[in-house]
Amino acid sequence: MKKIALDLDGVVFDSENLYRVYTEIYDVDKNGKDTIIDNSQRTFQKRYDWTEEESKEFYDANAEKVLRTANFMTGVDIVLNKLKDNYEFIVVTSRNDFETEIAKEKLKTIGFGNIKIYNNEHHKIEKLLEEHVDYMIDDDNIICINAADNGICALYFKNNASNKVNKENVINVNNWGEIYKYLMLNN
Repeated sequence: MKKIALDLDGVVFDSENLYRVYTEIYDVDKNGKDTIIDNSQRTFQKRYDWTEEESKEFYDANAEKVLRTANFMTGVDIVLNKLKDNYEFIVVTSRNDFETEIAKEKLKTIGFGNIKIYNNEHHKIEKLLEEHVDYMIDDDNIICINAADNGICALYFKNNASNKVNKENVINVNNWGEIYKYLMLNN
């Protein structure tokens, strides 16, 4: 059975988009102006001209609220449940222990309470290779390129603000329906 590694934020959960909402609110309420420097960046730490202290203050005030109220990405429950007889799933995420516990609670609600989760993975490629992953679904273009360079087919879950990746073995997808179609027609 082929193995798929999933990222959580921006792939399984809409937390990346929710972070965007809360960062815009924080930027106005805290700074009283627009301090965005690059809206195409995936993480809020790279989008704003904030100090490290401001980023930490934002995270401490908002992370739990964002992660607990984030919804599943549209269609993820449908597609994962349709694919579970054909693929083995694992999660490889940079989320910390606390953040991962919130994800585990939510994954139980769609029938994936026993999925193997590797968290605190800031260099995902080693875990992907160790686990002999066939496919990686991630919203980080650098991770997708790195996976492709190491023989793993990467499905780049592209955020609307990010650029397409034009590289062999990187498939640009915008929703879980496209992921389903690609996996079912190309396996």
